[in-house]
Amino acid sequence: MRINRYAVTAIVGAGALLIGGGVAVAGPGDGDRSARCGERLAKIAEARGVSVEQLQADIKARLLARVDAAENAGRISSERAAQLRERISVGSLCQGARHGKARLAARSMLRAAAEFLGLDRAELREQLPGNSLAGLAQKQGKSVDALKAAMLAPAKERLAKAVAAGRITQAQADAALEKLGLLADRLASNTFEKR
Repeated sequence: MRINRYAVTAIVGAGALLIGGGVAVAGPGDGDRSARCGERLAKIAEARGVSVEQLQADIKARLLARVDAAENAGRISSERAAQLRERISVGSLCQGARHGKARLAARSMLRAAAEFLGLDRAELREQLPGNSLAGLAQKQGKSVDALKAAMLAPAKERLAKAVAAGRITQAQADAALEKLGLLADRLASNTFEKR
């Protein structure tokens, strides 16, 4: 399970930065989420008797300590640890609220890829280190385009239902699908770290 969690986090982070400065699959209400996050931080800081800036600094310090522990335990490479340290240093805590949809999308894509490849989750986790999803598909004689189509199929279905229900417009669905396509490209071509 570790490789999957770290790999998804790495890919989602890279995909989110690629897609638009940290806004992956943005939709209505993202500004509201950011405002609510800021309000929660203010309440927590007040309850602890510190400033919001001090609270953010404390949280970042804990995150950096977790990166150090993961690197020292050999769960992530030194290169990956350096990338995470950089993201933590320059990132905003409330920006992370925007990545929830992208994380869910990446997990859904990994499940769909495993199904397309005829693997269960454990088998996929076992075969991914040192490989990419595209590489696994090619080893099975399957096309990378078919893999990506399978990865996007669940999102296409959900977006079509949202359009039919009037929750989003077709233009919003098309924009979201375009962003998800970029994420699927990154996810399919990413070579997962060896354990």
